[in-house]
Amino acid sequence: MKLRMRNTVTLSTAAALLLSLAAGCTNEGNTPAETAAPANATNENVSGEKAYYDMYDEVTDSSELPDWKGKQLKLKIWYAHGTGDAKRPVPTEDIVSPEIKRVTGIEIDKDGSFDNGGQAIDVKLGMINAANDWPDLAFVTDSGMGSLKDMFAAGKAYDLTDAIEKYAPNLQKRLSFETFPYVKRFSTNNDQDGSIYSFPTQMGDPDRSIKMMDPSFVTPNALEGTDQYVWVRDDLLKKLYPEAKTQDEIDALFVEKGGKFSREDIYDVPVKTTEDFTKLLYDLQNIIKTENITENGKPVEVSYAFGGQDNWGTLAVLANLYGRIPKGSNYFTYFDKETQQIEFMFQQPFFKNIVHDFNKLVRDKVMDPNSLVENNAMHLEKLNNGQYAVAYLYDIPDENVMKAAGKSYRYRKVFLDSPVNTDQFISPMGGVKNNIGVVVFKDSVKEEDLPQVVHFLDYMVSEVGEKMYTWGPKSAGLFDEVDGKRVFKDKELEDAMVYNKDNGKSLHYNLANTRLASTNIYGSGWPYYPTYMWGGSKVSPFYSYDRVISPSEARNFFDPGNLPNNSYSDLGIPINNDMQIWNFFGVVPEADQFWKGRDAFEKALTKTLAARDDAHFEELWKQFSEIATKNGGNEDLRKKIDDYFKTTNKDQLESLK
Repeated sequence: MKLRMRNTVTLSTAAALLLSLAAGCTNEGNTPAETAAPANATNENVSGEKAYYDMYDEVTDSSELPDWKGKQLKLKIWYAHGTGDAKRPVPTEDIVSPEIKRVTGIEIDKDGSFDNGGQAIDVKLGMINAANDWPDLAFVTDSGMGSLKDMFAAGKAYDLTDAIEKYAPNLQKRLSFETFPYVKRFSTNNDQDGSIYSFPTQMGDPDRSIKMMDPSFVTPNALEGTDQYVWVRDDLLKKLYPEAKTQDEIDALFVEKGGKFSREDIYDVPVKTTEDFTKLLYDLQNIIKTENITENGKPVEVSYAFGGQDNWGTLAVLANLYGRIPKGSNYFTYFDKETQQIEFMFQQPFFKNIVHDFNKLVRDKVMDPNSLVENNAMHLEKLNNGQYAVAYLYDIPDENVMKAAGKSYRYRKVFLDSPVNTDQFISPMGGVKNNIGVVVFKDSVKEEDLPQVVHFLDYMVSEVGEKMYTWGPKSAGLFDEVDGKRVFKDKELEDAMVYNKDNGKSLHYNLANTRLASTNIYGSGWPYYPTYMWGGSKVSPFYSYDRVISPSEARNFFDPGNLPNNSYSDLGIPINNDMQIWNFFGVVPEADQFWKGRDAFEKALTKTLAARDDAHFEELWKQFSEIATKNGGNEDLRKKIDDYFKTTNKDQLESLK
């Protein structure tokens, strides 16, 4: 992993903000909480025995590592993804956090850690800076890195280049920049100044990632296609289409057919076109009204227009399903095969028409108008009470909550039985990268403590660390091991960690599983800890277990991507530089500037969904368009993005025609 990449640069961006950021650059009163340690404690283990980070080649389980005898640190983490999430699942018998603390001397501050609290990352950053109350670490996505550009330039975060070189051998072994150049781009914020500003964690796309490291690898995993889907209450769906299967029937059929579904099995609901889908929504509304269907005395709605976070679920997922747009395109940027250039989707008439159609659904109360003003906690309460007939994106109702409440129905996937539009849109398959980068703040983490923090992060991406938080440490007694093969003692825990049954068992022990709806973003309970790979690598139970066909996996395999030659890998177009706008942060400065106005952009876009009538919609759309342009969403930015996209993908341009 070649880490030496610094460039000599002159920093001159956003001078006012830089001065503001620099104003709080002292370490006074803002250091990680420290608990009692021996008088001679340092950031090194002081017992005289070999340190845990020098023993990775000598042990096979975290339980074999020694107790940490050095300084104890309690780290406050800012989870900067999206606008935050009200789930915050809590483990009841946490076996992971105590082991992390035992080995590394690191504890994550449960009460002090926080997310964006319903705000865009730029807004939350401004609040943190104004209060001069910096966290110790931040978990940031690639789009979030762009929002932190000025903060990096102001010297508020550590350049981790040397620290990774010295203290992170597992990262260099398991996430090599040579193998994964997109990880390097993420970590350096598109090579902002040559510094590594985030420690790579949670590698994405596990099947492709593992295959790149081991060409002999064959996935046991279910595959996805290029289309989106919605979740529909199966009891209400059955009322409209008696031939439609319930989720229980889908589970049973999966086992009966040896772990495979036919095309007819998957497309058992006769909904083919956008018009058919709209009719499905209105038909559900009619049934709910006619039969006066409620949940615990509360009204049941067909669906929602907003989930209390941002517009992504409605206008980048549901809109793609509705408009037959393949995955990979979104309402910011996409590549248009007809114009042969990157376009802003929010400027296109077809997107405006989709938003107008959704506004009509809001006016007709097919999409609940109240959803536009409800926060995420209120949204999740309704979702898990079965008060929406149709859900989408990550909004899979929590089956544990529903089961505990005595709900007899479940939610199942419904796809439109028509191809996505490949005449106008592409399904890009860009480079594999990590989902989360960990930023370390200078104001809060003392320089003398940086080695301990980086050693901790390296432990979390090591094989020993990954086994610990996916199997539990051997000392916890959750599995038997014979000849190197592990088997969970608890069948329910096996179902959760191997077959992805969302039964609450993985959360009970705080084991990491991002494949479950209840823990789908970070994988664990609150406060979330860093992990090596989304879904786990080959040492995790999901990949290393001697598996049998289980009904718990039916939901994943119930996808047209598992039909012959129909997966995203089969249909996707490989490109060097993906087309989403955050892939241009750092290399197209105007893209960074545009993204800073995202909060105003999103709020203006949400307002269009609340229009009273067509005339009001046109008025609100005009206001939204003006805000988008004022923020920098103009032809100059579009052309610069397009030029960079075509330069970096010059060898793939023929395949985009």
